[in-house]
Amino acid sequence: MTKEILAQFLAATAEFVATAESLSEEQLNRVPAPGEWSAAYVIHHLADSDAHFLVRFLNLLSVDSPAIIPFDEEAFPSSLHYEGRSVATSLYSIKSSAAHVNDILSQISDQEWTRSGLHPERGEVTVTDVLRLTTNHRVGHIDQLKASS
Repeated sequence: MTKEILAQFLAATAEFVATAESLSEEQLNRVPAPGEWSAAYVIHHLADSDAHFLVRFLNLLSVDSPAIIPFDEEAFPSSLHYEGRSVATSLYSIKSSAAHVNDILSQISDQEWTRSGLHPERGEVTVTDVLRLTTNHRVGHIDQLKASS
């Protein structure tokens, strides 16, 4: 089951990147509606959230019962200066993070998939839970990118 989720994660990453790379500059920067993110912002957001998810995996696998630090995605665009960032750099980060996650998780034991930490909003979460969450996160954002084309 866990290897299946890892395969889904990698497939979702490939689809997200392919969809993002198919968008024109105009499509990347178009804001679909007031208060919504452009495709470029969605790409930057996924790169930034991937960094958080990677740290979660590292902590879950190397620290006993770590505290999981939540992030406020609504603060990212202004705090992390999405307006001046490179889409190419964010896509590179997404691909690299996915490869890093795959390199680590493809080697862990069945027991390690159940290692857990405490998220202040979600409660106890395992490595499997975090992988499922990050996979679903990607899938939701693929739909946003497709709407930009």
